[in-house]
Amino acid sequence: MAIPSPPVGGTKRDRTKAALIAAFWDLVDEGGFAAASLEAVARRAGMTRGAIYSNFASRAELLLAAAAVRGLKIDRDFSQPGTLAEQLDRFAQGLVLALPNAPGTQRWHAELLLHIATEPALKAQVAQGFTALFEVMAAQLQAQHGDELAIPAASLALAIQALTMGLIYQAIISPDAVTPAAVFEAYAALARGAVRQVEG
Repeated sequence: MAIPSPPVGGTKRDRTKAALIAAFWDLVDEGGFAAASLEAVARRAGMTRGAIYSNFASRAELLLAAAAVRGLKIDRDFSQPGTLAEQLDRFAQGLVLALPNAPGTQRWHAELLLHIATEPALKAQVAQGFTALFEVMAAQLQAQHGDELAIPAASLALAIQALTMGLIYQAIISPDAVTPAAVFEAYAALARGAVRQVEG
């Protein structure tokens, strides 16, 4: 995936952030994550290290912002009306559209996971981001489905994310195995299991 050019529009801060992220990915593509030190990023972008700290609180924040640029774009909004089955079917549609790009993320994704596992500050920041994501998803699921859920909304949010990550990683390793039909069937099964069954 090509590194986006700094936007022509937007604020100066937006353009600076985009330039720093572009410089970060240039360095990662050339020498891996270890090559993208704050000093190296600043030099590549033609800026001072202070410019980085004016826009990103830490290297971890810069790394996560850069990963968001290249990561798969998957809409996790569950606030729209519909049954859980309908919502997860819409979600599956978005994932199916994104999955063909998953193999292209393999190299940098593996390095990112290694950094997350070995850098406590980065791991804590990633965990904090997921906590916030789960809270939003759980609130939306609870508001839409309430007492019909067979498991707590927070557990369902976690299950959706875990299934999604599993399918993405499997698509990286064996893309032919992760067919659209299999994706839709997996989320349909999750929807059936997460809703209380009415005894007839």
